[in-house]
Amino acid sequence: MKAFIRLILVVLLVGGIVLYFVSKQNNTSFTPQTIDLTVDCSDVENVLVTSTVNVVVKNLSSRSHNDVSVKIVAFDEAGKVLKEKYTTFSRTLSPNSNFDKPVTLPAETKRCDCKIVSSHPL
Repeated sequence: MKAFIRLILVVLLVGGIVLYFVSKQNNTSFTPQTIDLTVDCSDVENVLVTSTVNVVVKNLSSRSHNDVSVKIVAFDEAGKVLKEKYTTFSRTLSPNSNFDKPVTLPAETKRCDCKIVSSHPL
């Protein structure tokens, strides 16, 4: 009976090692990969007629992304929502790189929040 249990353990161990090396050769993984995209829109510039904000999306992962969509919410001095706006970066965002894009907001904008709505990892 002990020999049978040892045989099963050896087969499981060898099978696990073979499976590990095969997955490495095929560039696959059994652990989930995280998508590390960050967005920043903290630099609001106020002009008489409009305000502009520079939206910066950073890719901290080792995968490329297409069509990164960002939601921007503009707030006035009292914290009231002035406008919600969506913008899309249609170019391919390479690994460990960033894109920036100026976005026009209402003139009363004092601060804004932004978050990534969607992206298509490659």
